[in-house]
Amino acid sequence: MIDVLVGDIQKRRIRDQVDRILSDLGRPEPPLRLEDVRSLLRLDLRYYSSSDVSLIGELTHKFQILTRKTLPDAGKHLLSALAKSRLCAFWVPQDSRIFVDANLPDRKHRWIEAHEISHSVTPWHKHYLLGDNTQTLDPGCHATLEAEANYGAGRLLFLQDQFFNDARDLNLSFDSIRRLAKRYDNSILSTFWRTVEDRDPALPVFGLISIHPKHPAIGDHDGPDPWRYFIRSAAFRIQFGDLAPADIYPVLEKQVAYRKTGPVLQCTHAFADASGCVWEFVIESFSNGYQVLTLGWAQRMLPSTVVAVS
Repeated sequence: MIDVLVGDIQKRRIRDQVDRILSDLGRPEPPLRLEDVRSLLRLDLRYYSSSDVSLIGELTHKFQILTRKTLPDAGKHLLSALAKSRLCAFWVPQDSRIFVDANLPDRKHRWIEAHEISHSVTPWHKHYLLGDNTQTLDPGCHATLEAEANYGAGRLLFLQDQFFNDARDLNLSFDSIRRLAKRYDNSILSTFWRTVEDRDPALPVFGLISIHPKHPAIGDHDGPDPWRYFIRSAAFRIQFGDLAPADIYPVLEKQVAYRKTGPVLQCTHAFADASGCVWEFVIESFSNGYQVLTLGWAQRMLPSTVVAVS
């Protein structure tokens, strides 16, 4: 689980690119039509399969031209890299084309397409994604590029600040997240993520994406831990910087319902902040059948006589 933050300068430049797109599209109402974005940017969308020999040959030729290198068995190496990296989509700048793995579930296509569009309009990504120097090959550099593309995808799919204004007009809950996901035609997962990070940066909010404690086949995880992602608002990072998934997951493990999908937990729990003050958090969990999403936010500070539950 790599926690990568996008820099303020990079955020501003990415927002500028997204703002230009939305302005050229006439400030559309949600949901955003990605085919209109691709038409504006003259991007072609193509689905691929790792068994498509002709595509592998085509991509090998293009990458050799772009990197100015001829490698023996390049097609074999590219095919191996696609399989090992579990690459689900990529962007080829030379012919303005986005490739998406045809084997991916339909529910993932919209976010992945927006992610690759974000790569294509972020000026510095072309130089990094096609390079092969030690900086480009560094995992930290790759993680940063992916975080920037995710940031751009979120700004695009949720129409910059329009989503945040809509989200603040609703109560913080999974009911609201489902309503917003439908309005913007985005997945519950991506809407959940945006809600945690950006709905109210001044409110301590966390999101945990994990397996279902009662049905471990639902969800995947990163390494030995039963969770994969830990999402935090800006205020949570500052005020509850020491609070980790290992402190939160036991609450879910102890109280989650046996239901496989839908709401599986609603409770309150006390956590201490960095200064030792104890806060009551409202916690809700929702299973979409693929993983469990847990949302928590600080509701009120408790009297000093209340002891946090471990």
